[in-house]
Amino acid sequence: MWRTFLAISSAFVLMGSVHAAQVYKWVDAQGVTHFSAQPPADHSADEMKVKPAPSLSGQPNASGAGSGAGDTVNNAAQRSIEQKVQQDVREQERKREEYCKSARTNLAQLRSNPRVMVEEGRGQMRRLTEEERQQRISEAEFSINQNCN
Repeated sequence: MWRTFLAISSAFVLMGSVHAAQVYKWVDAQGVTHFSAQPPADHSADEMKVKPAPSLSGQPNASGAGSGAGDTVNNAAQRSIEQKVQQDVREQERKREEYCKSARTNLAQLRSNPRVMVEEGRGQMRRLTEEERQQRISEAEFSINQNCN
């Protein structure tokens, strides 16, 4: 999921010097959303209108040719944006890894301990029933499978 986010984010960041192109969006049988320059043969696809990003120098850059100093500013700004996106992606990946580690630890504790205590309101503790424990195990397994592969 994060790799898809990174790929899409990078594509949008790099589209600054690209002309508007036709992009197709569709959802496959598994519910996964796809983006492509070509429509799929076996699915209907929505056409997305993609506009080119405005030039950072304030001058249109339709030909792809730069204006010397403006290119340097654009390149520096582009690098800055790319670094910010990469930093954000690294931070999100770090948070996801922390979540996964915590979720796996909690799942191990739920599986190994049939007498799990939970805190209700105002510091009162109670023991989970076996049905509640099994439900939490199922929820933890589902969450790990969805987020931690």
